Amino acid sequence: MQIVRYHHIPWEDRMNVDNWPSRAGTYYNNPETELCIRLIDYPFGSVEPRHVHAGTHATTVLKNHAIVDGLTLGPLDVVIGPSNEPHGPLEYPEGCNLLSAFQGSFYHSEVETLSSEKQYRLVQQESIAWTELDGGGEAKTLVDHGAGRLLVEAMRFPAGAQHKSAFLAALLVDGEVSVEGEPLGIWDFIYADEGDPRADIVCASDATLLTLTMRDTTA
Repeated sequence: MQIVRYHHIPWEDRMNVDNWPSRAGTYYNNPETELCIRLIDYPFGSVEPRHVHAGTHATTVLKNHAIVDGLTLGPLDVVIGPSNEPHGPLEYPEGCNLLSAFQGSFYHSEVETLSSEKQYRLVQQESIAWTELDGGGEAKTLVDHGAGRLLVEAMRFPAGAQHKSAFLAALLVDGEVSVEGEPLGIWDFIYADEGDPRADIVCASDATLLTLTMRDTTA
């Protein structure tokens, strides 16, 4: 599996793209599937205006909080933004780091009003139960519909666990793990495209991963 270090990701100033005061660091970009996974960094007190975009995203809060529709979202909560539907604004009073998994174009246009039918969703992970994984550990499904083929799950493992990965990609949220003998740091990222071999994830301590999978919908 490929490892992308948090400290090595290339950053883009989004003021140059859509005039919003944030920056984006790209972990993964596959033109064939149109899946782009980026870390978004919003500064203290910033606001993401109400907007619309051609692509669909599942954006997971990693650090601090996002406020949308009067609801406060914390770590591992998700905003699902469908294609061509206005949503927002989102407020980041403490600043915020989010992992954005986008399918299609992520270029935004600001809009004034919401659509008459609300399809975008806000997922609060605390309301979702953990389920046991084969071989140890637990998982909860954060996104299984509303974002195309994308499946987003949180997985947590005890120290000493070894997990055979089947997902496309994962971000280390907390803890200490290694992949093929390579230790990962917090917010380091691993991925394996379709057909590439997967690797065991070995946990040196209790650990949490945010995993992403592009499901086969042809079956």
